[in-house]
Amino acid sequence: MENTKNPILSELPPENELVTISLEPTTEQIVRLCTLMQKGCYLKIECGKSMRDVLCRQCGISPEYVRVDIKVMFLESSPVDNIDEAIIKDGATIALSAAMPGLVGAAMRKDGLTWMRTSITYHEGEAEHNESLGLIQMKLFNQVMADLGESFLKRGVYIKAGFLYESLKRFAPDFWLDFIKIAKNDEATTGQDLLEYLKERNEWVKLLIH
Repeated sequence: MENTKNPILSELPPENELVTISLEPTTEQIVRLCTLMQKGCYLKIECGKSMRDVLCRQCGISPEYVRVDIKVMFLESSPVDNIDEAIIKDGATIALSAAMPGLVGAAMRKDGLTWMRTSITYHEGEAEHNESLGLIQMKLFNQVMADLGESFLKRGVYIKAGFLYESLKRFAPDFWLDFIKIAKNDEATTGQDLLEYLKERNEWVKLLIH
């Protein structure tokens, strides 16, 4: 799903047609599952709102964390300076990161060397902004992924089955042994059976942890 146009909400099947993968992991397993957010999972949100509204009100991230801990914010691959002016549209991609090393990291920071990235900084267009339910891709990196990944997975994210398979198959077989519960549409299953189900499928599934 990398390097392709993001889907919009109308391309996602209705909830009653989606297979829901429910996991009850241990703390150690949660840490590894959070790496899914680095690849970019999808969320339903109210679009046509500011980036601040999406992050703080809709996603439940504290304003203090947004101000202090999230050092790099990208919208549609462009760094964002003003999260009150950046409007999130259906099909958008948001990427959040803590501080990155080196000169490039300094340039990409929201409070960093803005003169170095003038040509790539996100600027809001003049198009009308429709306030409606939409689908966005959320990517989390480094410490932000560690801090916030669990909350997004508990909320529930949308992901293509084949992509989820490719991400999960990297884990050794013993990764699945300590799960409290693994379920597909509320029916208990095993890690191996789950992987077999996801393999070579292209439909959307909903993933959430408890």
